[in-house]
Amino acid sequence: MGEENCNGDAPREQFKSGEDLRAWVERELGLKLPRDAVCPHHQSPFEYLAAAHFEPARDLLVWAPRGGGKTRLGAAATLLDLLYKPQCHVRILGGSLEQSLRMWEHLGPDVQRIAWPQIHKGRSTRRIDFKNGSSAAILTQSERAVRGLRVQKLRCDEVELFEPEIWEAAQLITRSRPALQLPGSDHTFSAVAGTIEAFSTMHRPGGLMSKLVEKAEKGGAKLIRWCILEVLEKCPPERECKSCPLYDDCGGIAKNKCDGFVSIDDAIAMKQRVSKETWEAEMLCRRPSVRDCVFGSFNPDIHVLENPPLFGEREIWLGIDFGYSAPFVCLWIAVCADGFHVLDEYVQEQQTMDVHIEQIRRRRHGYVKKVGCDPAGSARNEQTGASSLSLLSDAGYNVRYRKSFIVDGLEKIRAALQPAHGPARLFIHPRCRRLIEALKAYRYSDGGSELPLKDGEHDHLIDALRYFFVNCSTFGDPKHRRY
Repeated sequence: MGEENCNGDAPREQFKSGEDLRAWVERELGLKLPRDAVCPHHQSPFEYLAAAHFEPARDLLVWAPRGGGKTRLGAAATLLDLLYKPQCHVRILGGSLEQSLRMWEHLGPDVQRIAWPQIHKGRSTRRIDFKNGSSAAILTQSERAVRGLRVQKLRCDEVELFEPEIWEAAQLITRSRPALQLPGSDHTFSAVAGTIEAFSTMHRPGGLMSKLVEKAEKGGAKLIRWCILEVLEKCPPERECKSCPLYDDCGGIAKNKCDGFVSIDDAIAMKQRVSKETWEAEMLCRRPSVRDCVFGSFNPDIHVLENPPLFGEREIWLGIDFGYSAPFVCLWIAVCADGFHVLDEYVQEQQTMDVHIEQIRRRRHGYVKKVGCDPAGSARNEQTGASSLSLLSDAGYNVRYRKSFIVDGLEKIRAALQPAHGPARLFIHPRCRRLIEALKAYRYSDGGSELPLKDGEHDHLIDALRYFFVNCSTFGDPKHRRY
């Protein structure tokens, strides 16, 4: 069955299957797309293109390596939307204008070569309008450019570089287009879903891409993931495997499973230029880089422990970071023979100290007497005339609030995560989700600063943990201040 173009040209053939689509892409665009994934839990890049064209039921999230074809495929999906989905409006939003232009630079030549008779003349160099009512354009990375739009498809390239407020505003601009019949045509065109497609490598723990992947794995957007092996060319028989720098990654499967477009020589050259950490993060898509992380040694497989010791001698402490507009944080920490077990967390904004104390008392973690907290809590509240420290003391807690340098407290946490000798001594219960995320994502500021970034999200959890370690390790010291 065919579709008629709105300008009365000959009917355009419908794709009856993924193989029809693959053949068109290879013939018209010259793209050789691997048929199958190579690694477990990965997908072929073609799976993205098929999902995008055959109308996904939900948003799409593409996690792929640098140079892995994600921007090129985004341009191909846009061309297919313009050609085959009348009155479908597509916008391209990159992490920067330069990133948006990269997808546009692929789309422009495709349109000129394949669909030039279908477009209106005299339009902007950053906008294309087809005679069938479809359009595509570039957006700049600003709230002004995003707000107020109503489009069917938003393609976001390198979302790891997006400002959070831009990403948040972009979530509200898509609208589905119902099925329609164009004048002069007896064919009914299918409905077009309003969806957002996000493409990126994953650079840092706790970044936007990391959060989107975690959300997708819990049932959000459809996650499509591939690495350098999914796009690597087939290895010729004459290459010696064991002497190849890629052997640790492919284990020889490039000779019979790989069938992509990245040359082996190029892949080897790239691997030899970068660190193992960068290669695994940005090319193998295994995990985000921990290069700028404060706690690069934090490993959930080691440090997240569901069953802390129930027997033996232990002492429960509270680690507290005060806040009102910023969150108030309280951690329950058991000091045991094998180390420190964070049992629970309480994070709450815009509540008074009496409310926090009541919530702390309701948690059932045994008798709690000792508190290590923020020295800033000694300041008196202008309304009540009492300090947070005095309120805790009046409630029966033995409060410690030793002043210290930030770097000293961080070093104590690192020493508990990975001692110079012996096994780990800091463990976190899975219920402490925000603390676990903070340990993954807490990072140093850009520019080589020795102090971590005060991001307003993760730093308060780490501060509460830091105050515990600073005060617990000096408990009993006669120079140690107490309230």
